[in-house]
Amino acid sequence: MFSNQGESITNPSKSPAKVVIVGAGLAGLACARGLQEAGVDWLILESESDPGGRVRTQLTPEGYRIDNGFQVLLDSYPTARRLLDLEELKPRYFESGALLAAGDGWERLLNPLHHPSWFLAAVATKAFSLREKITLGLYAGSQLPRSDASLLGREAGLSTMGELQHLGLDHSITEKFLRPFFGGVFLDGNLGSDASIFRYDLKKFALGRALLPAEGMGAIPKQLASRLPSERLRYGAKVESLQRNGERVSAVRLENGEKIPCDLLVLATDERTSHRLLGLSDSTGRPWMEVSTLYFTGDNPLYEGRLLVLPKSDCGSLEKRRLVTHFTDLTNTAPEYAPKGKRLLTATILHPALGSDGDDAIEDLETLLTGVRAEINALLPSFAAWEFLQEVRIRQALPSQAPGFMKFRPERRPLPNLWLTGDQVAHASIDSALASGLDTSEEVLNCLHLPF
Repeated sequence: MFSNQGESITNPSKSPAKVVIVGAGLAGLACARGLQEAGVDWLILESESDPGGRVRTQLTPEGYRIDNGFQVLLDSYPTARRLLDLEELKPRYFESGALLAAGDGWERLLNPLHHPSWFLAAVATKAFSLREKITLGLYAGSQLPRSDASLLGREAGLSTMGELQHLGLDHSITEKFLRPFFGGVFLDGNLGSDASIFRYDLKKFALGRALLPAEGMGAIPKQLASRLPSERLRYGAKVESLQRNGERVSAVRLENGEKIPCDLLVLATDERTSHRLLGLSDSTGRPWMEVSTLYFTGDNPLYEGRLLVLPKSDCGSLEKRRLVTHFTDLTNTAPEYAPKGKRLLTATILHPALGSDGDDAIEDLETLLTGVRAEINALLPSFAAWEFLQEVRIRQALPSQAPGFMKFRPERRPLPNLWLTGDQVAHASIDSALASGLDTSEEVLNCLHLPF
């Protein structure tokens, strides 16, 4: 599991860091921020050449900004508001709502909390019944006064779909709005995530606005890293193993053989990496959701509005449902995502979760591309002139959060001086990753007997 305790430590010229953090994703950077504010000696080790983890942006030679899958930041996230300067990110806001798309017509659905003038129009919307609108409105309203801790503190014990069925919302409103919207949020087209997750996300979307940084989602971890001393951030430093001294970790060993001593260790890594470093079988983990994001470019707008397009689900069967969960012309919201005179569209395609018993994901890109093109062309014939740019496929995008998921999370503190942080031990969202990192820094500081 660990290296022998008698193994010598190299790099003696450098004084040991009190705290070593493995991983410069959102949780690792937030943890470092908490330690930095408290004046504690820390060091981040990141295997990649820049920060971000799964939140990063590729700038292509042509000038397209390709995020690592379709992601947004909500300005209702409290930890993000504490740690980030939103204005410095040059936020480009989506309208709070969606375009409901079907072959027999499109309807605009806006959130009356952010678009009060649309309240009466919402009542007149034909996409679903007045009863469904009232039921969903009352249900959402009941979540707004609840604290985040009460919403996420324990599982509801039934799936989101089970909750919708209990409310009588498992018909038109689900197939036209709830399934394509929240299926894309959970990366779970069956809406199998625990209802506690649905309640929390419904509250955050109701109260907040979704935004894209003008320079891509990767601007978020870059801003976090820029607030930290650069000499404490080591990139290209892949941790190969941990060295143990009794019941404690005494050092980490890098891929190049270097050993870095530490008093306390935080693994802000993905769950699979944590399992590897701890010597655990990967089979002890839960299923992870897999997603593909296809990027297309064109010259002319396809539709008006800074909105997500939600194609109506054909039915509740995963095998027969549409390939495309949702799509959006990113340049309607953030023109900076494409070079001048060009546009950039992203389409999200869900696959069966890794480790589940579902059918295999579509591995052949041409087959996937043909199906996606056919579905969007049927709704927007002018899309036929658009060109395919790139697929971003993430095998482990989000952990499954189906009922019972909490008992499958790894232990947060498997050794007296070792913590896990991030969505491997917390709710899977940008804000929860940040909050998990801050909470871990507080626990580390308490262990060091320092005030937070």
